[in-house]
Amino acid sequence: MAAEGQDVEVGGDPGGPDAPGSKPPLRPVAETTFMERIAGFIAGAAVATALAAIVIERSAIVSIAGVLSMILGPYLYYQQTRLTDIAALKETHAAVEAEVNRLHQENERLGTSIDNLTNTVDKLEDVENALDTITQTQGKNVATFADQVEQNKKILAQMKQNLKGTVMQNLLSVIMASDADQDNIVDPEEIDTLLRRIKGIGGIEVHEDRFRQTFSGGNVSSLMSVVSNLLRTDVPEEEQIFVLVD
Repeated sequence: MAAEGQDVEVGGDPGGPDAPGSKPPLRPVAETTFMERIAGFIAGAAVATALAAIVIERSAIVSIAGVLSMILGPYLYYQQTRLTDIAALKETHAAVEAEVNRLHQENERLGTSIDNLTNTVDKLEDVENALDTITQTQGKNVATFADQVEQNKKILAQMKQNLKGTVMQNLLSVIMASDADQDNIVDPEEIDTLLRRIKGIGGIEVHEDRFRQTFSGGNVSSLMSVVSNLLRTDVPEEEQIFVLVD
């Protein structure tokens, strides 16, 4: 029988149906095909009829013909099984050849990918060498750069302190100018004018609601609270009246 009594089955292309040169998987060959069953039936019928003829007729010619029929019938069945095996082997061979071709194409693509990766690695090595050179060059200037950073921090701190001093002077001048009746008290009706003038001072922004709350008295004590809020560095952000801007 086909493939020595076992199903002959070859798997499909592992690359899937979309892979180049792929074919659908081979259909399994049954343990006995339709043609083999017909040949087996004919062989069995030939053997049975030959035996019956030999038993009934009991002549030499019939006996010889019966023996030949009993030989040819099974031999026909055997030849049919060989034909089935040959057909299955041909189909398997075609599938294997297609798989070899596909693997050859994959190998060529892999070779191209390896070449591309080699070129990429070479370029990365060049970049790495360039970065090493830059790092070595920059490493010599790290100490100088750190000194410059510290100097810039000191300069910025001094500039910020100077800005606070300038803003404070302008703020005092504006507050004094807003005291229209010269009674050293800024009346509630004068606060709106004071706020407009404060907004005109460069380098500062004011939170009106916090200013009005702190400067509600309009006297020297309220003024000192406002100035203290400007000069102190530990005032929480949500309580700051003024914001210094660049």
